[in-house]
Amino acid sequence: MVTDEQLLAQYARGEQPAFAELVRRYEQEMFVFLQRFVADAAAAEDLFQETFIQVHRHARSFDPQRRFRPWVFTIAANKARDHLRASGRHAMPSLDSTTGGSDETTFVDLMAAPTAAPPDALGAAEDIARVQTVLAELPAPYREVLLLSYFHGFAYKQMADMLGVPLGTIKSRLHAGVAAFAKAYRARTKMS
Repeated sequence: MVTDEQLLAQYARGEQPAFAELVRRYEQEMFVFLQRFVADAAAAEDLFQETFIQVHRHARSFDPQRRFRPWVFTIAANKARDHLRASGRHAMPSLDSTTGGSDETTFVDLMAAPTAAPPDALGAAEDIARVQTVLAELPAPYREVLLLSYFHGFAYKQMADMLGVPLGTIKSRLHAGVAAFAKAYRARTKMS
């Protein structure tokens, strides 16, 4: 299978179908990332397009020693941050702490949970909606590290490189983000 980096190199040499394949590979995952980041599907579509316009513009200058996936997610995260700044949107326990419900579900379990069985679908839909709402209300620095880490599986070092911040900052943002998520989730659960 052709790697993303090889596809970008092919596109930089003028092979148009390679770019379409890159877009196809990232379309769903990147859109979900952006939608969760900005909490707006229409804006996420625009940001997805802007991200790949930038990929197009910088295809020839891409360093082939780098990995494409972190690079494209860096572009997308920057576009999302710019969008949130421009729109004037400002929002600001341990990973194993429980949600406070009747079971022993942790916040990490909620963020990484697979699709529930049909009898649990209604409750799961409510949990998913609650998680999405809470994520949307978190400050952007917390939201981006939670999304990159839990939903997209990036390692701390990759996130530090992508976001241009020290590794310690990533760790503290992730810890603070989980704590903020936990507090907001508990508050939402009590309101329901």
